[in-house]
Amino acid sequence: MKILFATESYYPNIDGGAVAQHRLVNELTKHGNEVGVLAPGFSIKNNVEQDNGSTIFRMRGLTLPFYMDNKYHFSPFPIFQLKKIIKTFKPDVVDVCSPYPIGISTLIHAKKYGIPIVGSIHILPENMLSPFLNSRYYNVMKKYSWSYLVYFFNLVDWATIPTQTGADMYIDRGLKTKINPISNGVNTKVFNPNNNGEYLRKKFNIPKENVVLYTGRISSEKNLDVLVKAIPYVLKEIDTHFLFCGSGGGYKQKMKKLTETLHVSDNTTFIDFLDWEDYINIYSLADLFVMPAEAELQSIVTMEAIASGLPAVVVNKGAVPELVSLDNGLLFNPKNSKQLASNIVKISSDKNLRNTMSKNSLKLIKKHSMNHVGCQFEKVYENVIELYKNK
Repeated sequence: MKILFATESYYPNIDGGAVAQHRLVNELTKHGNEVGVLAPGFSIKNNVEQDNGSTIFRMRGLTLPFYMDNKYHFSPFPIFQLKKIIKTFKPDVVDVCSPYPIGISTLIHAKKYGIPIVGSIHILPENMLSPFLNSRYYNVMKKYSWSYLVYFFNLVDWATIPTQTGADMYIDRGLKTKINPISNGVNTKVFNPNNNGEYLRKKFNIPKENVVLYTGRISSEKNLDVLVKAIPYVLKEIDTHFLFCGSGGGYKQKMKKLTETLHVSDNTTFIDFLDWEDYINIYSLADLFVMPAEAELQSIVTMEAIASGLPAVVVNKGAVPELVSLDNGLLFNPKNSKQLASNIVKISSDKNLRNTMSKNSLKLIKKHSMNHVGCQFEKVYENVIELYKNK
């Protein structure tokens, strides 16, 4: 098949959607498909890149204001550039991964030329509105964001989303398009309990025991203040170190300041995103993984942690609880730092419990292998192509 993805955030960006799409593109290429990706460039010039057998069409991009310290880009008026790319690439199917200018323009051209359209959903209103979480108009903005997202994905022929929880959220708000829950997946050959990060432990001066890890973007929608506020309660019961791995600019500095205010900075370490060969080893430093974010359609970093054999404590909201049960971790109620702390103490203070949960994490992650995910997406593409043949 010739598959053309359209997205507003792609490799080398580090966010859930970008990482998931890049892994899927690589997997589909391994399966023998010809895959192209439409994505914003990092300059005002159009550019074409080759990446592990796929082709990335970088369209002239501008810096996106107000978001993640201006590390993201968008393509203004891509509809004019897309026409030539689509006519030249001649895809059998397009996969629209974001409801922004590139996705909108791709959808318009695909409908014009009779190309089947799949919509891969990686977004919630909380993700769209991250810079405005403290705005007095946030709830109104969230309402209209839901309306727009449902409207947009009702325009595609078939939709995918990482979890059943996410599918139910969209269906409850009016999605009529046929939708398949398909995991983002994780490469279990890369993320596994045999990785060795001892050199990172020495580099960052991380203790050898009772290390709690968070990885991912350090931004306001991740609710890291809930985790930081749990630290004093944990330290009353057990000596623990908290490792935060990710970038985040202003919010990251705010979290560092909060650790100082709570007098727990000696028990915390903040590091930036690591190079890939180092990042895969960061999980081996930890005894436990925590994900406090409420607006997750799955959580790729939680899957990476589970694939690395870690127990997990996650918030009981959104879709991330689908990855965690009493067998491999614990849940806590939103904003409840005391309950989060209690769960951390329970797992950290019981080595037998940690070992049992670790084994169960490795069992659970098997159904999220990238080969399985790639096959499921191919089936969706084949189904939607067949629909067009029968029209």
